[in-house]
Amino acid sequence: MKGSTKLFRLFGIDIQLHFSWWFVFVLISWSLSSAFFPQYFPGYSKALYWVMGILSALLLFISVLLHELSHSLVARAKHIKVESITLFFFGGVAGITTEDMKPSAEFQMAIAGPLFSLLLAGIFLLVHKLDVNFLITAISFYLYQLNFILALFNLVPGYPLDGGRAFRAILYAYLKDIQKATKIAAGVGKFVAALLILLGVLSLFASSGNGLWFIILGAFLYFLAGASYQQVVIKEILRKVSIPLIMKRKIPTVPASQTFAAFLKTHLKSQEDVFLVSDKKYQGIIDVNSIQPLPEKMQQLTRLSQLATPLSQIKSVSLRDTAYTAFQLLGEQGLTFLPVMEKGKIVGFVTRQAVMHHLVWNLRYGIGEHRLAREIIKRHKK
Repeated sequence: MKGSTKLFRLFGIDIQLHFSWWFVFVLISWSLSSAFFPQYFPGYSKALYWVMGILSALLLFISVLLHELSHSLVARAKHIKVESITLFFFGGVAGITTEDMKPSAEFQMAIAGPLFSLLLAGIFLLVHKLDVNFLITAISFYLYQLNFILALFNLVPGYPLDGGRAFRAILYAYLKDIQKATKIAAGVGKFVAALLILLGVLSLFASSGNGLWFIILGAFLYFLAGASYQQVVIKEILRKVSIPLIMKRKIPTVPASQTFAAFLKTHLKSQEDVFLVSDKKYQGIIDVNSIQPLPEKMQQLTRLSQLATPLSQIKSVSLRDTAYTAFQLLGEQGLTFLPVMEKGKIVGFVTRQAVMHHLVWNLRYGIGEHRLAREIIKRHKK
């Protein structure tokens, strides 16, 4: 996910932190230290309340991470590939690359998170009841409540919440149509989001401090429900398109030792954007649209091998992959092209333009929901 930093690797899964998490971390720490702990545990210093707030926010971060890990480990047990977990504004998301998932597998994956949060709530409640010392008792008091709320909220059958994913899995098993199942589950998700926003507005009128949280959470859930359905529509279109159908087999090749100035003279009028840079010892790719402007003197001195991206640093697709795999990789890497590799050799490349061309034409003429089609086309136009 863009805007994320890799923290560490756990069970073969990259754990990433989105920049938006810092905003929530500061907000939660401040809220706990200035309101929650002084209200329930009065009589202590501001410094101690801040320590409690920061520790609680960090442990909440670990709780959310464990919640997401439970999803991912169940996925692994079902032979579903999980590449990363990204923690962001209001929770986390697992980077699952599998295109097809059985309803039973998705149901088990979805339900694992809330069940683990309930387990954590029980553990923190037990720690709270043991009353070891003030600090542990106070922090566990907050964490058992938050994990219990997290579990209950995620069980709401609105997509893309865990309960919504479980609901979609049941619908998919019954309807045999993932797109229709997602549309219904996302509709419930939008309804839940609207209720949260309404509750937030009413809370603000009642002078409740929680009103703004409900509005932000509702708006975020509403956006996610719509975006998740769009993603399924895109997936269902592109997963039926094979790489050989959209790849370009003819690869224009330029020598790695050629200067950029000579390259410009030779290929200035070319219609090609992507070139294979090659010699006996080196292979890379140049995308002319991504080359930064060079002063004229530097153009004479700079060789193409200095401007090209080595093949070893570029993720690729194979002839057996689908256009949806290419779509995902292009988005993740921020690239305009992907090499197509077969038996260690480059046999062609797929451009972002080719993938989007196929998607746009299918959206315009392949489905009946023209409003949705326009939204997706506008979102992915650039």
